[in-house]
Amino acid sequence: MDAHLARMLSSSRQCRCCGATFSQLLSLSCDRPDICPPDLPVQDNTAVFATDGDVLTEDFCRFGTLRFLRAVLAVPLADTGGEEFILGTWAGVSEEVFDEYLDLFDMREIETMGSRPAWLSNQIPPDSGGPLACMLHMRPEGEYPELQISEVNHELARMQELGVDLEQLLAMLHAYGHDLASLVYDA
Repeated sequence: MDAHLARMLSSSRQCRCCGATFSQLLSLSCDRPDICPPDLPVQDNTAVFATDGDVLTEDFCRFGTLRFLRAVLAVPLADTGGEEFILGTWAGVSEEVFDEYLDLFDMREIETMGSRPAWLSNQIPPDSGGPLACMLHMRPEGEYPELQISEVNHELARMQELGVDLEQLLAMLHAYGHDLASLVYDA
């Protein structure tokens, strides 16, 4: 494993851009689907059951006729023996899948849904185009479902299959406003 990447995985540091302090590899999280307006307030998860119309919670989004679930997209880190970079994303799903997920959410039985078609509803990397076809794999015990990119020729699909090296990871973090390269190379 690259010595700089090993240090990123094991040392505590502070991002010079946003001031966040973290002791493990920084993961990114999108606070809403890209189509969702920034002025739609984030509410408690109970709002999705109590509110009609558009609603955004920590785990659910209903915007017009569109439905979204909080998900994760894992990208393996090359030469680390299984470490992953986790992207907190949103998955666009059908109304049927959304409603079934809601029914099973409180009982923590969403894994019984198996895998469902979905689309990645955040541009990763930024400016990469519109929604991306995926499979949404449900996981047990209240874990967020995991997205697997279906479009095999897309950059993210290759990243998920082959993993990313330190340079690719730093470029992705930089694209989102985190300048960790100077931390890695100055330390």
